[in-house]
Amino acid sequence: MEKKNFKSRLFQRTIKPDNLAYWMYLYAEALYKLKQLEDLNCPCGSCFGDKIKTKHLLEQLEIDEHIPQNKRPTNFTGIGDCGRRLPPRA
Repeated sequence: MEKKNFKSRLFQRTIKPDNLAYWMYLYAEALYKLKQLEDLNCPCGSCFGDKIKTKHLLEQLEIDEHIPQNKRPTNFTGIGDCGRRLPPRA
């Protein structure tokens, strides 16, 4: 993935490629944009396309190891266990 300047709506400034925390800014900006799109809940094709592109960007950041991957159990079946289960009530 190539670094390039981008205007951050979250931080209200331009983020340059030479910034040491560039990938974290991009990650935060993508999450912010995704949250805005989900809050809008607009059914139009343009917003749907933006959601898909933003989710793909987040996946690509993880694949390229710019952000750490979430830990998963060794035998992950799609249903995880966060480890915070409460004991059953008596």
